[in-house]
Amino acid sequence: MFNIKFIKFNSKYLFFGFLMTFCSSFGQTFFLGIFNPFIREDLNLSHSEFGGIYSIATLVSSLTIIWLGKKIDDFKLRNFAIFVCLSLFSAAVFMSQLSGYIHLIFAIFFLRLFGQGLMSHTSSTSMAKIFNKNRGKALAISWLGLSFGEGILPALIINLLNILFWKKIWIIIAGFLIIIVLPLIIYLLKNFKDNESAEDEKKINFKIKHWTRKEVLKDIKFYFLLPAVLCPPFLITGIFINQIYLFENAGWSLNFLALSFTAYAITTVLSLQISGYLIDKFSAVKILPFYLLPMIFGFVISILFKSAFSPILFFIFVAITNGTANVLITSTWSEIYGTRNLGAIRSITISLMVFSTALSPILFGFLIDFGLSSFKILLYMLIYALFSNLLLLCKIRSYKPVITT
Repeated sequence: MFNIKFIKFNSKYLFFGFLMTFCSSFGQTFFLGIFNPFIREDLNLSHSEFGGIYSIATLVSSLTIIWLGKKIDDFKLRNFAIFVCLSLFSAAVFMSQLSGYIHLIFAIFFLRLFGQGLMSHTSSTSMAKIFNKNRGKALAISWLGLSFGEGILPALIINLLNILFWKKIWIIIAGFLIIIVLPLIIYLLKNFKDNESAEDEKKINFKIKHWTRKEVLKDIKFYFLLPAVLCPPFLITGIFINQIYLFENAGWSLNFLALSFTAYAITTVLSLQISGYLIDKFSAVKILPFYLLPMIFGFVISILFKSAFSPILFFIFVAITNGTANVLITSTWSEIYGTRNLGAIRSITISLMVFSTALSPILFGFLIDFGLSSFKILLYMLIYALFSNLLLLCKIRSYKPVITT
């Protein structure tokens, strides 16, 4: 699956993608959640107040990405990446000076926008534009950056919190971005020429129509595919936010919680690489009808089987879908709609994904407060996943590029 020659020849671009997704960690929920108790203590916030602020900031950031995300198509990649890095640096400094409620809303907004949103957006969009024949592999390698962040950052930050005040850690993050990441971006993209593939493939692409965002939004098959695109981030966020409730209410032992997440992380990394290889071999559109099936199977296991190992199997199958989605969706847009306006197209879907991750905690919290058992919640998740998969199958024959004369 790993093509050493491919990695060696394109190491600068691949490392750029890896670096950007790694830095997206600074705006991801798993990272910001570590600072939750310290922020609430400093500002005297309740859990619900902090959650409300977090959701508002995330929702606003999702709307901003629609406009800002398309700019990657209009500016040189290096300049856009520098802008995103400097913005995230400023957001980290801003967070280190936190002083009140309004300040917190803007701090989380900037971290979610430039971290979770635009860092990952820049990575995926650039990998899809730079590579064609090996697009799946390139996206898979770049997304390892987030997996690497998820693997090392929580333990690192928790250890730092034992010796440093939490605001000082954000100064360290800002220093890392400006002293290490920014010069690396400039160096890695030093000789990059926009609108040129790293592979000699223009002869393959020149007859494929490159859709505009307006044309995509008028295309009916886009809406048949959208529920399946939003399914993994929406449902996985709901699962993670309410993991303790789901475990306890389902009768799963909390002793298996850490092991389940370990299995989830390992499986995600493996599925990234396997799906990247399969996409390059068969195409994203051919993989598309199958990518939700592991998650669906995981829900079936969680509902029907009460084995002690059910939660581990559940997390493994969910991870297969999650890892595949990170590579598959961008590849799908590239194959169907071309790459010239990919930033504008992805900005819409990224915005909706961020919106869904902001809505998910609220909706699932309401269902839990309403008294629904984990069995019923998981059943509703299964129904949504099945519906999404059936919907995309309705238009599967139309998911192909338009060839121009």
